Amino acid sequence: MPLLAMLLAGCGAGDATQQGAQSGSRQLAVSTSVAAAAAAVAPGTIRMHFHRVENDAAQWGVYSWDGPQTPSSAWITDRFLFSGTDAFGGYVDIPLAAGKTSISFLVTDGYGTKNCAADQNVRLNGDIATRGQEIWMLEGDCATYDAAPALTYGNLGNASAYWLSAATLAWPGAATSGSYKLFYASNGGLNANAGGVTGADGSVDLRIGTLPEAIRQKFPHLTGATGLSLSAKDAAAVAQLASSQFAIAQYDSAGNLMKITSLQSAGMLDDVFAARAVNAQLGVTFNAAGVPTFRVWAPTAKSVALNVYANATAGATATVPMTRDAASGVWSYTAPNNAWTNKAYYTYTVNVLSRWADNKVVANTVTDPYSLSVSANSTRSFVANLDSAALKPFGWDVQTIPALAHPTDIALYELHIRDFSASDSTVPAAHRGKYLAFTDTRSDGMRHLKSLAKAGMTHVHLLPSFDFASVDEAKCSVPSIPNAGPDSSAQQAAVAAVQDSDCFNWGYDPVHYNTPEGSYATDAGDGAVRVREFREMVQGLHDADLRVTMDVVYNHTSQSQQGPLSVLDRIVPTYYYRLNPNGGILNDSCCADTAQETTMMGKLMIDSVSMWAKQYKVDSFRFDIMGLSPLDLIKRLQADVNKAAGRDIYLYGEAWNFGAVANDARFVQARQANMYGTGIGSFNDRMRDSVRGGGCCDNGDALFTQQGFINGVWYDPNGKASQTRDDALRLADMVRVALSGTLRDYRFLDRTGAVKSNAEIDYFGQKAGFAANPAETINYIEAHDNQTLFDIDAFRLPQTTSLADRVRVQNLGTAINLLAQGIPFTHAGQEILRSKSLDRDSYNAGDWFNRLDYSYASNNFGVGLPLQNTNGDNWPIMAPLLANPLIKPDSRAIVQARDVFEDFLAIRKDTTLFRLRTAQDVNERLKFYNVGPNQVPGLVVMGIDGSQPRSYAGNEFARVVVLFNVDKTAKTFAIPELKGKKLALHSIQRRGSDDVVKSSSYDRTSGSFSVPARTAAVFVQND
Repeated sequence: MPLLAMLLAGCGAGDATQQGAQSGSRQLAVSTSVAAAAAAVAPGTIRMHFHRVENDAAQWGVYSWDGPQTPSSAWITDRFLFSGTDAFGGYVDIPLAAGKTSISFLVTDGYGTKNCAADQNVRLNGDIATRGQEIWMLEGDCATYDAAPALTYGNLGNASAYWLSAATLAWPGAATSGSYKLFYASNGGLNANAGGVTGADGSVDLRIGTLPEAIRQKFPHLTGATGLSLSAKDAAAVAQLASSQFAIAQYDSAGNLMKITSLQSAGMLDDVFAARAVNAQLGVTFNAAGVPTFRVWAPTAKSVALNVYANATAGATATVPMTRDAASGVWSYTAPNNAWTNKAYYTYTVNVLSRWADNKVVANTVTDPYSLSVSANSTRSFVANLDSAALKPFGWDVQTIPALAHPTDIALYELHIRDFSASDSTVPAAHRGKYLAFTDTRSDGMRHLKSLAKAGMTHVHLLPSFDFASVDEAKCSVPSIPNAGPDSSAQQAAVAAVQDSDCFNWGYDPVHYNTPEGSYATDAGDGAVRVREFREMVQGLHDADLRVTMDVVYNHTSQSQQGPLSVLDRIVPTYYYRLNPNGGILNDSCCADTAQETTMMGKLMIDSVSMWAKQYKVDSFRFDIMGLSPLDLIKRLQADVNKAAGRDIYLYGEAWNFGAVANDARFVQARQANMYGTGIGSFNDRMRDSVRGGGCCDNGDALFTQQGFINGVWYDPNGKASQTRDDALRLADMVRVALSGTLRDYRFLDRTGAVKSNAEIDYFGQKAGFAANPAETINYIEAHDNQTLFDIDAFRLPQTTSLADRVRVQNLGTAINLLAQGIPFTHAGQEILRSKSLDRDSYNAGDWFNRLDYSYASNNFGVGLPLQNTNGDNWPIMAPLLANPLIKPDSRAIVQARDVFEDFLAIRKDTTLFRLRTAQDVNERLKFYNVGPNQVPGLVVMGIDGSQPRSYAGNEFARVVVLFNVDKTAKTFAIPELKGKKLALHSIQRRGSDDVVKSSSYDRTSGSFSVPARTAAVFVQND
């Protein structure tokens, strides 16, 4: 999902908002006014003032990409330096481009250190062209001021220093001269003025020095920071002071206060408490008699109380204090008996000092981060004993999980729970859009899934099904959509009017990681119901011979700080989130980024996935934006989850490389380049982009000009593209990379005539090949993100392309996806030409644009212009497409696409040659023909040997040869080395639903293959 964060990074920024600077900020004043002494500002110019405590503003500058007459051309090196000086500090005059209404910028030093981690923007005055404009900025403050503000010693709402272990601190950019002190105040109230730090209960002296090597290894982004340390005696006292407010102060050599800041203390909490808490059983657990014990990790809390409620809405029947374990920071309480089990609800009241609450002590009543179930809209945790019969459907413990011999046998079907049945009239009304729809075995949807399973689909990948924030579980609405034209804006207006109160959302906004989502249950208010019904869904899919994959989102939460649905941050403030250099929460994912590198967030992930695998019999997990996770954590998680489940659990995820952690800046990431040899799958954007054309996020003209391998690059130009023969060959080579499992070391003759490994093939500046074995690549050409394949083809194919040819193009994409080495991933509806009426981001576009129709009456194309807020810029180019009668398929075309999809799926299932296990297997057996600079464009020919160097287990055939002819014309291609071989069209295609492919032929005497236009033909050799 969250490809938006990747786009934001293009501005040279990190997170979209700077929370730390504005939440709980307190300006610590030095003086009330500062007189300026500089020449008047020239018309059409903005003067930016910047004050640094150490008076080194001249080393800093403004990087601005939008607003100046001459925008900055290169990050860091091309800045507008604060070369002028006045009584306030440094300043720079920036001439502005005519007509600009704002300027976007970052203030940074020569090393890329940002004064504010977020992009900044200032509105320009209406008279700036004649009078100019001035703004003022302070060190460590993301605000901009229209008049010179009081100078400060710092902002204790920010945290620019780091507490990395009990004895070690770091302060990037701080001087190595002078002296430092660590101050603490039990109940908050620290402040500073010209006389020094006030409000403290005490302080300890810090020693200046270099950071220990072990610390630098653990925190590589702080390697160059100034190191500070506590004495052994002071470090030993840290645990007793942990609930206090802390601040670090810098003094010059004369003992004058220079600046002060709060601290980012996750490292210290890990060192002092988490190492002893990591093996604790958190949440609610039960003894043999069903008596619950409640445990929550809150090392900085002053007290924690357990509140118990008889039901989801009643007032508290009991409030009892919990007991703190001093060594681990875990608070616990054991109930007197089992009366609360599977009946009562609970919350915790945590008294804790929070930087998000202006560094004051707050009483936060909050649900359990380890909640196993909750009341409607996540207001109370439910005392759920998952081992009890009351929370299990009939036959739960003895059900049969479909067998799986090897990960490369997996075929994934990505499905949204509500999409599956919301519009299916063959599902009982009470089950539509719910977990229980998967138990209605005779519905259109379940018949469709069972047919796919019979053909070779193995796993249903469910979009987020944990507890999420974006749907009101108690009273969501269903909009009334007007009957309007295919290119009308009326439908989207009706959807938009209720899009934040309707029953649809993808659900990538977690609240409770261990709880089933309530909007998919028939009674969200009863904590037992969602547990039982989720299990019924899993059991129903297993009974249909399908394994279950959960889409999990541990990289962010829906809310943080003191938000009403903030859970983690109201128990251990700031600990669970990844912070920017000023102490604000990063939003690289889209929302509040969790700090999975911390011990207890990592533990939460491992415990959560283990619970789903063991208690809900989930078979596989897909990790949203896995690249934001530490590789070591994902590897440990794999081992622990397999142990918990008692079987192998397949993991895969989005191993994208971006954000504050990019290129292993803070830890070794679980990104594509690092996943080699792990056995964990990464989504294969190489296949996606080569087959579809362009990139994930094309917009405007690029939707037309970047034709892909199957939809016309060079061989069928659409009138707007100007691609060359070399572009066609380049994309063909990338398809070969994908067909060979995107293995790093597989080699073939590329379009330049050189034998190269997949890693030596260029993919937008990256190495195309990244996998160590086929199970490490998730091949896809369509997913919930971005346009469907049918919709992207609507842009890229010539507008006069017939419906029959559009279906054939879709089938070509299917063939490449399903017959490539690796694990194929299919977006639900891809097999039936699914459309979202050209929507590129339907996460909140309602049932209307996300409709799935398993009756095959419609593919949902031309149901109106998609939502304006995400697609409005492209409406002028979308409207003619939606109105084009040649594009919208009829039921016959939809069924034809489904049948061909199942044919290719069955061919994959029929032989292990399309499911090779190892890189050695691929290197020894897979070969491409029609390669090099003289190849026939538009034709990829792949051979796989089933008999040499030895007979391959499950091969069924001595050889398979696949010809992917994407051109508009038939092709004949000879392979001399196959002369005399007995090859014939695969029997599934000979008797299948595609009459065109049946005319494909092979001439044994010449080794020549003939394949119709826009056809993928599979030939097999039986002897």
